[in-house]
Amino acid sequence: MILRIKSPLSRKSLSDSVYDTLLENILSGGLAAGTDVNEVALADALRVSRTPVHEAVGRLVKDGLIVQEPSRRLVIARFSREDVVEIYEMRRLLESDAARRAARRIGEAPLRELRGEADALDRARDASDWTPRALDFDLRFHDAIAAASGNRRLQGDIARYRLLVRAFCRMTGTRENLIEALSEHRAILAALEARDSAEAARLAALHVDQRYKAVLNELFPEDA
Repeated sequence: MILRIKSPLSRKSLSDSVYDTLLENILSGGLAAGTDVNEVALADALRVSRTPVHEAVGRLVKDGLIVQEPSRRLVIARFSREDVVEIYEMRRLLESDAARRAARRIGEAPLRELRGEADALDRARDASDWTPRALDFDLRFHDAIAAASGNRRLQGDIARYRLLVRAFCRMTGTRENLIEALSEHRAILAALEARDSAEAARLAALHVDQRYKAVLNELFPEDA
């Protein structure tokens, strides 16, 4: 088993470091769907004891990225078309509600920060590092709206479902798709600035629908 490790694992929070490393390998394809999860082998590969690996695997099971088969063996999750549909349906419900709530609650400072980043990205489309910057902004944008919803459980559920789609975001993170997503972000932002709850919710739902279509086109082109 070969794992990609960006930096030495931190001893301060070893379980978190193992979790981050396994998550990165799952989302990057280093640990492919259907791969058996052997905690002893993972511990050996990471040069740590089995305890932090066991804790990290447990978290990934809760995240839905590792599943237990009827034989009780653990494997890296496979996502069917039905799985993708259900995940994006949940995202649509959660994120549209978060946008509706955020329109009434989000502060002027985070709005200015998001507007500044969006405008800067729009002006810098020819920059060589534009794509990773756009991906980073996408994360911050959705995190800011979820935080501004004022509901910690809603925020937590949004984070969980966004974790599940991170791999999809990377697969569909073409320049064309990211330019479209940025335009959608700017429209949502305008609704938030206008304190228009209904419009913010509508545009957030539309944004999720558009990203969902991009994922289906990538993963299931034959029936998207």
